[in-house]
Amino acid sequence: MSGRHREPERTCVGCRTSQPRAELLRYVLSPQQQILVDYRQRLPGRGVYTCCDLDCVVKAVERKQLQRGLKADSFQIDKDQLVATIMETLIQRIENLLGMARKSGQAVSGGQAVIGGLKGTESFAFVLLSVDISTGIADKVKGAAKKQQVAVFQMLSKSRIGEILGKGERSVAALQSGQLADAILLEVQRYKRMSREN
Repeated sequence: MSGRHREPERTCVGCRTSQPRAELLRYVLSPQQQILVDYRQRLPGRGVYTCCDLDCVVKAVERKQLQRGLKADSFQIDKDQLVATIMETLIQRIENLLGMARKSGQAVSGGQAVIGGLKGTESFAFVLLSVDISTGIADKVKGAAKKQQVAVFQMLSKSRIGEILGKGERSVAALQSGQLADAILLEVQRYKRMSREN
């Protein structure tokens, strides 16, 4: 018999498939009768789960599966507000992890520094472009990243990226490969599934 610990699974009330609990979103009912997104899965009480996917969340609300699972049949859920809350939670999580990367010295920022790293010996897990980056700089960074097969994603403003990294405005940042970068990439994939971005 194997001594390996098996990850507990839960069923998404949207698509009805079973997934490892850690990969799902958990919802609980607060004492004030509000449905909360328990992103870190630590809040007490009965929990209901969905995939971190826009379709599953929408189905769960429209079919009233969240209310049934939480024994709150008369409770009304604003679908758009719930999705917005999940998106805000994901962005906050990504920002917190980027802040950890700065403190641990795993983040490189600035167009020239990142392009230089891509052309040199740096091992980047991904490159982050701001949403308000100039087309010229974006094209240069994307070209260099493509040659090295490094993932590129775009989110946050350059002022926000700079603030997180303790710098002035930054339209380009990159994270060195490692567990922290992997954690951020996981959250980015969740963000894309919720926002329907490619």
